[in-house]
Amino acid sequence: MRFKFAAALAVVVSLFWGVAAQVRTASGGDYLDPGLRQRVERLKAEALTPSSDRDVLSARLAALWEWANAYSLTGGPVPGGFPQLLSNANRGLRGLPRGGPQLTAEQASRFIAQYTREFQIKDENPQAVGQLTLSSNGPFRAGEFVTVSETYTVGDMPMAVGGGIAVGRGRPSVQAERPAQAGYVTVRTSNPDARFTASEPWGRWVTFETRSTVAFRLSGAPLSRGDTVTITFGDRSAGGPGLSLQNWSNDRVVFKTFLDLEGNGWLLTPKWPALEVVGKKSIRFVSAIGPSVVEAGEEFTLAVRSEDRYRNLSSGTTPSYEVLLGGEMSRRIPAGSPAMHEITGIRIDSPGVYRFQVRSGDGSIQGASNPIRVESRPSQRIFWGETHGHTGFAEGQGSPDGYYKFGRDVARLDFLSLSEHDIWMDDFEWMTLKEMVEKYRDPGKFTTILGFEWTSRLPYGGHHNVFFRDTPGRLRVPNQKAPLLDELYEGLGEANDADDVLVVPHAHQPGDWTNSDGRMERLVEIQSGHGTFDWFGNKYLANGYRVGFVGASDNHVGHPGYSGMTNRQMGGLVAVLAAENTADAIFDGLRGRATYATTGERILLDATLNGARMGAEQAHTPSRTINCSVSGTAPIDAIDVIKNGTVVYTKRYLESEVSDTTSVQVSFEASTEVIGRRQVPRGDRPWKGVIRVEGAEISGLVEPWHRHPSTYSASLADGGLEFALHTRGRSSSLVLNLRGASADTRVIVDMAATRERPGSGGYERTPQRLPAAQAEFRLGDLAGKVDRREFSVLEHTDALSLQVVPSGGALDQDFTYTDRDDAEPGDYYYLRVRQVD
Repeated sequence: MRFKFAAALAVVVSLFWGVAAQVRTASGGDYLDPGLRQRVERLKAEALTPSSDRDVLSARLAALWEWANAYSLTGGPVPGGFPQLLSNANRGLRGLPRGGPQLTAEQASRFIAQYTREFQIKDENPQAVGQLTLSSNGPFRAGEFVTVSETYTVGDMPMAVGGGIAVGRGRPSVQAERPAQAGYVTVRTSNPDARFTASEPWGRWVTFETRSTVAFRLSGAPLSRGDTVTITFGDRSAGGPGLSLQNWSNDRVVFKTFLDLEGNGWLLTPKWPALEVVGKKSIRFVSAIGPSVVEAGEEFTLAVRSEDRYRNLSSGTTPSYEVLLGGEMSRRIPAGSPAMHEITGIRIDSPGVYRFQVRSGDGSIQGASNPIRVESRPSQRIFWGETHGHTGFAEGQGSPDGYYKFGRDVARLDFLSLSEHDIWMDDFEWMTLKEMVEKYRDPGKFTTILGFEWTSRLPYGGHHNVFFRDTPGRLRVPNQKAPLLDELYEGLGEANDADDVLVVPHAHQPGDWTNSDGRMERLVEIQSGHGTFDWFGNKYLANGYRVGFVGASDNHVGHPGYSGMTNRQMGGLVAVLAAENTADAIFDGLRGRATYATTGERILLDATLNGARMGAEQAHTPSRTINCSVSGTAPIDAIDVIKNGTVVYTKRYLESEVSDTTSVQVSFEASTEVIGRRQVPRGDRPWKGVIRVEGAEISGLVEPWHRHPSTYSASLADGGLEFALHTRGRSSSLVLNLRGASADTRVIVDMAATRERPGSGGYERTPQRLPAAQAEFRLGDLAGKVDRREFSVLEHTDALSLQVVPSGGALDQDFTYTDRDDAEPGDYYYLRVRQVD
């Protein structure tokens, strides 16, 4: 009956559109070439007739995909979830093993009918869908409560009774059930005979945009051209506080508003207007960023960044700052300077490692720079980059322009790629990514790299980022056509020289460590905002693949290279060793595995094995000596040597005795390693409870730098330190400053019962309930060591540990290790450096 109704509806609509013109290009011609136009018109005529023939449906699907991409290049809005659903339909029609969402033949037929209708409406009358406008585009401040109205002006196509409006419940969060609470949404219209009533959401394909919606249905009378519908977000008329904005800044925040114009439940996507969110006025942090390696006497720039509680650039008035080097005054920054202030013309003449300190005039805000190594004649430098981030082009937020500006100007990256999910990408978005690379590339200063994320679920190969050396002629191998990993490798290999391509699998939807094309797959992402997964790199190395490591953020809110919002922890970074900051030098460094990964800190690492740099291969030799020099952003805690996946040596640096004023580090760690067959790794483990101290007073707390403030809480109360955080892979630590401590001082950690969080899509393991537990540590029993308490959770081992840390631990350490065990061809080594933070 559904399709009989749809077919009858098509007759009425064809009469309505009989006098409408088709979309034209800027030159006035048809945006479809004659062959595609013919296929599109045939699709319009046939799509509403259901079919179960897979060949017929595959042909329709191919025509619809080409049509959508051609339409996207006109600048018209393509539904964000459409490319994903098309990929799901393609997998189902191909009969691939079920390893993620798929559409049956019946569902694919319905999908084709619905989206053919949407593109037909937009194709035959560009003014059909109407226009959305906002009462204000901002800027608004992160975390504040606002009221914003969005007005829909009906276009050439009327809105039928029974139709209506739906809004995604994502960010900002909206609701229509509780008038006195935050995010309350109301809808009214200029037509006095019509009204909107909150209702159950329409049945629509579930995509990242429509997992949950607030829906309003039209009754009383239809709406005609020029009628308006006003959607009020954060309606305060019933006493509500307004709409709560996110706590991160972003240049393009949209309300995902959908329209049912025909009353059939088929939601159309109009073009969405956007508002801007900036940081809070208050300043909580200050940091400084300079180049990691400079030549003696070379002029360089130090950027001083004033941040709010959530590490956005502050939008308030900055205080005066003093910038010190080696305890001596270097520069002064006047009050009222920009939140991102550049100090140019700095020179350091003597080789060594330097760090700048920054403090406000009253001393209430203090920070430091990354370590800067000055060399006489540096043969290579360390450049920092981000290889994994997203915007509103995928299921994220923000514009590509805002993404690149943030990475260059706020995160102060040396190189950057916007690797949008191909599962949600159309040709217009791919074209834009290429344009952004050319627009922001500045040889010698800022390198941009063209890339995308091939986004197949685990059974089909897992997520892989793909990068190209340059942009001309580079084509993505889209998931909609190539959903299998071997098809990705084949497509990239056929269209490109292997030297011009780099493929990087990542762990939270893990790549297949038993199947890797070594010509292109040279690196593995082991760190991101999702967690820390060095075991993932080991899986590839253990299978004989020669890979290096990178860290990234996988940030989805347009904050590449300095982010943690909406994720589990601050995002990682990749360091590349290269002679200069140019596209070829950076790309060669990445392909040459001259890289290392960090959890976001710009640690300087110089490590060699028998004189060979990181990532290099060398002939078999029984003599293996590792030399390492590390300069951290916090005191160095320990360095592990891992050989063939096993820790063979650990050097600790913080063996400290108890004194009257002592600091103790309490660390929480949860394993994520996949044991046995390949599967999505375990999700994160929550830790919640109270830390009490007997025999001393807690005089202060050092919060973990690498954790975004929205991902944890820690506060001093009468009963001790209350904490709530979660870990996935790496440890998370709190440092407690104690007064009046002695050997008899006891630190007691009371942990509440919690439950594991699930992992990413395709997660199979049942999240476990974690019982309450208590751990007690007597400081005199530590003897300068780490006391580690372990907890078994199925196949995983989690840990709570405590150690005394000195107040003046060294930030620079040298390290030498000689492997005297049996040596075999194919052995591999890597280092893991841990800091106090």
